[in-house]
Amino acid sequence: MRTLNGIVSFLLSLLIGVCLPPTAQTSKERCYDTGNFTTNSTYGRNRDQILASNFPANVSANGGFFSATIGQDSNKVYAVGLCRGEASSDICYSCINSSMHKLIATCPNQKEGISWGICMPCMVRYADRRILGLLELEPTDAGYNTGDIQSISANLTKFDLAWESLMDSVVKKASMGSTTLKYATGEAYVTTFVKIYALMQCSPDLSQKNCDSCLRQSAIYYQGCCHGKQGGYVQKPSCLFRWDLYPFYVSNASTSATAPISSSPPLSPAVSPSTNTTITRGDGGISSQTLTAIVAPIVVIFVSVAIIIAVALVLKRRKKTRQQDVNSKLFLDLNLFLQILKV
Repeated sequence: MRTLNGIVSFLLSLLIGVCLPPTAQTSKERCYDTGNFTTNSTYGRNRDQILASNFPANVSANGGFFSATIGQDSNKVYAVGLCRGEASSDICYSCINSSMHKLIATCPNQKEGISWGICMPCMVRYADRRILGLLELEPTDAGYNTGDIQSISANLTKFDLAWESLMDSVVKKASMGSTTLKYATGEAYVTTFVKIYALMQCSPDLSQKNCDSCLRQSAIYYQGCCHGKQGGYVQKPSCLFRWDLYPFYVSNASTSATAPISSSPPLSPAVSPSTNTTITRGDGGISSQTLTAIVAPIVVIFVSVAIIIAVALVLKRRKKTRQQDVNSKLFLDLNLFLQILKV
C-alpha cells in the first residue's frame, strides 16, 4: 500500500500541474505607481542584478523562501521570492525563474512590482523599500469558478457553515507555522459527495498575528467578491488563499488542518473589492478547445488513479486468499500427522 500511496501522490502532482494554456492565462504581474527609474540607472542595474539567474536557485535551495538586498540609500533594492508550500524544488525554481523574467519585462522602469506566478505556485516581489516582515494587503488578485454552489448543494447555508469552519481551521494551522514555512491545507465534507479543499500560505517572515489577519481578510474578501461560486482564490503580497471542490495540492499530514465538527462563527462581514484589485472569472475568454485541453488530462489522471487503486485492491485480496489457502493446507496436514501418530 506504501507503493500505491506513492503512485497516487505522483499522479496527483501531475493533476496539480495542469494549468490553463498561455493563451488563456491572465497576467499576474502588478507594477506599482510609487515611482520610476530611468534606463541604465544605478537602481535599474541593481534591480536586474538582484533578480538575476541565481535568484531562482536561492529560493528553491532555501525551502521555497528567500530574501535579498543590494545597493545603498535611494538605489537600494529589496527582493523576496516565495514558493507554494508543497512545491518541489524543480517546480519552485521553474516558477520563480519564469515569474522573475516576466516581472522585469512587465515593469521595465517601475521601482516596485509583484508577480504571483501563472499557476499560483510562487510569488516574486521587488521594491525600493523594506518589505520583509510587513503586512501588506494590496494589491489583490482574485478569481473564481463560474459554477454555482447551489447547483451541487441545495442547502447553501449548510455549505457556508462547513466552508467557514474549514477556513477558520486552516487559517489557524497556517498562521502557527514556523519562520521558514507558514502553510496549511484542509478538507471538509459538506455531504457524502461534496468535499471542500482549501490551501492557505503566508510569507513566513510575517508574525503569527499578521499572518492570521492576512488570511482571514483574504477569506472575507473572497466572500465579498465571489460568494456562491464553486471555488476560487485570493492573492495578496503577504499571503495567498485558494479553495476548490477537487484536490489541487499534495496533502501532507504535518501541514493538514482538520475542520472542527461544530461550525465556527462567521469570519466577519464581507467586504467589497477595492479598486486596486483584479478579479478573474473562470470562463473569461476560454475557448472550447482550451477547455478540452484542460479537462482531458484531468480525466485521464483521475481514471489512472481509479485503475491503480482497483488493481491494488484486487492484488491485496488475491494475496489474502492465497494466505488463507496456505493456512488451510497446513491445518489439514497437521491433522493428518496427528492421526498417523495415533495409529
